Amino acid sequence: MKKLQLCLFIALMSCISCSSDDDKFEAEEFQNIETNDNNIEDEKDENTNNIKAHNTILRSDDNVEYSTVNNANPLKGFAVWEGSVKNGVPCSLEYVPVAFSDVLTAENTCNFSKFESKLNAAQKRGHQAIVRFIIDDTGKGLNLPNFLINSVKMYNYTTGSYSGKSPDYNDQRLLSQILYFIKELAAKYDGDARIANLETGIIGHYAEQHIYYCEVNKNGQKINDNTWKTFFKTFSESFSKTCISVRSPSRPGVADYDNLGYYNDMLYSDNDDNYFRKMLSTNSSLPGHWVNSMITGEFAPPEGKSFIENCGNKEVLAKYKSRVEEFHVSSLLFNKAFTLQQDPQLILAASDMLGYSFTATSASLQSLGSELVVAVTIKNTGVAPFYYKWPVSIAFAKDNAAFNSLETDWDITSIAPGESVDFSFTIPYDETLVDLPILIGIPNPMKGGYYVSFANKGQDKDVKGWLTVL
Repeated sequence: MKKLQLCLFIALMSCISCSSDDDKFEAEEFQNIETNDNNIEDEKDENTNNIKAHNTILRSDDNVEYSTVNNANPLKGFAVWEGSVKNGVPCSLEYVPVAFSDVLTAENTCNFSKFESKLNAAQKRGHQAIVRFIIDDTGKGLNLPNFLINSVKMYNYTTGSYSGKSPDYNDQRLLSQILYFIKELAAKYDGDARIANLETGIIGHYAEQHIYYCEVNKNGQKINDNTWKTFFKTFSESFSKTCISVRSPSRPGVADYDNLGYYNDMLYSDNDDNYFRKMLSTNSSLPGHWVNSMITGEFAPPEGKSFIENCGNKEVLAKYKSRVEEFHVSSLLFNKAFTLQQDPQLILAASDMLGYSFTATSASLQSLGSELVVAVTIKNTGVAPFYYKWPVSIAFAKDNAAFNSLETDWDITSIAPGESVDFSFTIPYDETLVDLPILIGIPNPMKGGYYVSFANKGQDKDVKGWLTVL
């Protein structure tokens, strides 16, 4: 019996001992788990703090400083007649007249070699071209291909001492060749960056789409409505990228196509501007065509010399500014602006009143988790849109160069005159970029062409061709 009791006692003590060891083990395990949980919570807190740190505005400027532009801007301003500037005034545009017989060389045959030479020459001068093809080059001669001269009826006219010939534009053979040329031109050159604007031209004296001298001479020439409608329809439907313009908004068919802009070849002349207003009033859609296509033309030649001599006069500038704003003019052929002597800054200031004018008004750099967000507000203080979807890039200034340049999806054609648009672009977070100056740039797709300059003090500050916004 005593032996049995002793065995039971030993077994009981053994169980107690095992239970004590298990409790100790469990306690130690609990402490380890609790410690690990605390470490995980600490890591979570640290990560949360890092995320919070990356969800902050790193830099911002709600009042990016404004400044006048001291250079020519592309696709706007005064244009020089084909050739070079004589007085040093910056210029981005060049008027390029082309004889129709130089490009339509035989029936259903185009040869663009001479036109190519003209475009390349303008490009070497840093100029984008405003192009007009001419048949009746009044005062100089008739640019009709030989195969058409003897088959198309001619109307004789005189103006001053010049005797000219105007072809019958209703002639089906001539019209079919004009339409063929338009389609071939578009197939090869629509969207060519060397061309800023294509004046539809071709028909009429000076290719200005009128036959005024024939009407004065009462020689019986008329241009049928169907001829005009077919002509403008073909231009409108053939060109989807390059801006195209017409001389007379009231011509039959123009109102049907809102991608037809205008060229007013006597802007600033009171009588001619009144006449242009009357043409625009013939259809309610015509005044709004500037929204979709460029308004160009020529500064009224009889007024040119006086304007250049007095372009610092407030009253002179006020009249000019009111016409530019009224018609939303982007560019004007004004050769005297590049041949007469005057303070270049005064001429440049008048030129800059034309077209768009971009200024950055605010900018910020924000960290957002694993990303950096660059935000910029751009305002168009000009009188017209920017008509081409040129790419906008952002970069960072480093060692006097644009570093880490990236193309955005920003559409600058969306910035209407007088309006602002907020843009933003996201890139992966990179600590090395946080403190570098931020750049935005709109390069010219034509090699050697002027880049877009912003009306801000930061333009070209750190890197030429770029605006420093922060």
